[in-house]
Amino acid sequence: MFERFRTDQDSGLFADELRLESSARETLFSLLVRVTLVLLLIFALFPFWMMLQTSLKPRSEIALAGFHPIPQAWTIEHYLQMWDVIPLVNYYFNSLLIASVTTVLSLTIAGLAAYAFSRYEFPGKSTFEVSALATQMIPGILILIPMFLLFTFLGQSGIPMKDTYWGMIFLYTTFTVPFAIWMLRGYIDTIPAALEEAARIDGCSRLEALYRIVLPLALPGFAATGMFVFLLAFNEVLFASVMAPNKVTPFAIGIYDFMEAYSTQLGPLMAASTTASLPLLIIFVAFNRQIVSGLTAGSVKQ
Repeated sequence: MFERFRTDQDSGLFADELRLESSARETLFSLLVRVTLVLLLIFALFPFWMMLQTSLKPRSEIALAGFHPIPQAWTIEHYLQMWDVIPLVNYYFNSLLIASVTTVLSLTIAGLAAYAFSRYEFPGKSTFEVSALATQMIPGILILIPMFLLFTFLGQSGIPMKDTYWGMIFLYTTFTVPFAIWMLRGYIDTIPAALEEAARIDGCSRLEALYRIVLPLALPGFAATGMFVFLLAFNEVLFASVMAPNKVTPFAIGIYDFMEAYSTQLGPLMAASTTASLPLLIIFVAFNRQIVSGLTAGSVKQ
């Protein structure tokens, strides 16, 4: 692990010093990285564990003072009770519908726009790219009131937008399309244009080459981008609390019904949150390879 080396001195004497071999340094660095990752993983999973174990605690144990990370008794009463307290199924359906349609529309619009940015040169291209990126730098709270006034004006004009499915889908699509364009363009840039040219020589049109060549190769990028768009639309709270308070209330807002004026039903609240997290976790595990592949697909310029 250690080796001795000699250095010449002006006096003609030799001094022995110790230093770590390169393999030992790499081992210690790898160990440090792994310990750091484990600590970060524990820190990231701790809120989920607290949510899960609180949902499995009896009501009397939840009310105990102090920190109790492991339940002394286990129960599923909160998972049975949560369906009777609020219309949880309706809230969850609203979120799934809004997030799913938003994801499909965003990927369709952003995919075509990203392809155009990657393959074509046209006036105003750079300006539009910068403008699309700039929209992601504006805090959402600054857009809330203007968007509310716009929805109110459209409603008075006979186009209901507030508290409707299409209104929320339109709202989230406008927010996610610029982000999706930037992500997908990086993936499409890595696909050689020569493949499309070869397909066109074989008789494919531009759209056929896009459908048969580019889209299959860009699927990992679409999977990663779609996951981000879906999670953003599913978990959004700020605009949903103002624009969808009644008829199409999403899950992220509906679970606030567990919070009463003078108390909070922590057991059913944590049970509902855990139930909502499981499908998203299953989707991520099922498409893990595609998502990870998509996240790294645009990292290297070919």
